[in-house]
Amino acid sequence: MDFVRSLPTHAHQPNLLLAAIHERVLLGLEPDLSLFYSGEKSGDAGHLFVKAVLGSRDYLEPILAKRFTQTNEIGRVAVIAPALASLPVFDNLTLIDVGTSAGLTLRLDDCFIDYGSYGSLGPRDSKVKVQAEVLAGHPPLKSVPISQRIGLDRNVLDPTNANDARWLLACVWPDTGRLDRTRAALELAETKPSKLIEGDALESLSGILSSVSGPVVVTTTWVVAYMEPTYRARLMTTLIAASQHQDIYWISMEAPGIVDQLPDVAPPPIEGTAASVVGLMTFVKGEIADARVLAHVHGHGSWIWWYDQ
Repeated sequence: MDFVRSLPTHAHQPNLLLAAIHERVLLGLEPDLSLFYSGEKSGDAGHLFVKAVLGSRDYLEPILAKRFTQTNEIGRVAVIAPALASLPVFDNLTLIDVGTSAGLTLRLDDCFIDYGSYGSLGPRDSKVKVQAEVLAGHPPLKSVPISQRIGLDRNVLDPTNANDARWLLACVWPDTGRLDRTRAALELAETKPSKLIEGDALESLSGILSSVSGPVVVTTTWVVAYMEPTYRARLMTTLIAASQHQDIYWISMEAPGIVDQLPDVAPPPIEGTAASVVGLMTFVKGEIADARVLAHVHGHGSWIWWYDQ
């Protein structure tokens, strides 16, 4: 704890230290600990974790000072896809992902999304395969043509850069079986790149919105939750102002209450991980024209409780 307190404030978030040690495991620098991460060994690995931290402080300090917790959970495409399909059909859609990390979810239509008996979306031969269970409702499953894909992040991760790709893998919890599909999603993002812009959401988003024409969909997936309330309010103001020139749709996937302009809908009685709220807000001519809750979902997209409109 003394070591953590000596680091910049942003590095006090527990996930950052967990990711930094996971990266050392991925590099083969913690062979004893790696047996627990791979599942080859079970039991209490806490003492090995502490030993790894204290034994590599000089290595960890610069990493923790410059890196941030950045998840880019590809499973969330299973939620974004029906949310997009619930909009009017567009011919010239621009998709802008705020807090994009490496822009993995921007390639949602190149993933195979399996909804079980409910149906599927995307090419069956895709290396990126995502599964989601539809627990209620009828989420629309249809392909939406995307003409432009833009990702915005304060600290963009380049999927073609080995260090950035490894850090994104390090941010994935090692015991959830999600590492292989994240690797596949990184490979997809490398072979089919999107436009990634490094910048602050408030400082850069309005300029990006004014540079594109036609309908625009902005997505945030567990990004607004990390913003201060005043920052969230300014983000809303940015979207409202930009809608003076073109209609803007905001698809959000956040914790309950984070996007407070959405109606309050009680989550379904699902045990386990707390449900995330999928919201859709429509901005037209400088006003919020519509705000609705589309679904409650697992935070990584493994199940969907859809509300038929």
